[in-house]
Amino acid sequence: MKALFALLVVCLFTFGQPAKVPEGQRCAVCGMDVNMDPKQTSQIKLKDGKYVFFAEVAHALEYYLKNKEKVAQIWVKDAQTGKWIDGTKAFYVETPDTPMGHGLLAFESRIKAVSQAKGKKVYSFRDINQDLLKGLQHRH
Repeated sequence: MKALFALLVVCLFTFGQPAKVPEGQRCAVCGMDVNMDPKQTSQIKLKDGKYVFFAEVAHALEYYLKNKEKVAQIWVKDAQTGKWIDGTKAFYVETPDTPMGHGLLAFESRIKAVSQAKGKKVYSFRDINQDLLKGLQHRH
């Protein structure tokens, strides 16, 4: 029974939940208020237990790519429901409708992403790279 409890505790800390986003919190990439567009607010939990917040999905992914070895978890919000989802399992679609002018929307399922993509490419987490993110910056 003690072993089961210990395993449960480890799982809770390893696969924790997203933190409540503090009022007035600034994006770790651009410095904007992360609560400007609540469906774009994203966060990363670092291996040291600290949380880093972002004004939009693309900024969280950019931070992740530059700091992979420090990241424990990444959370983004489903663009339709606003529900926190695991960023590594999300599907992404380009959009001109983000706080920075052009970025990505996240979706919990590929079906939802495809329905919103309107013929544009749908990206999985493993498709996201620096070149894609740099390309987004030049589209606005």
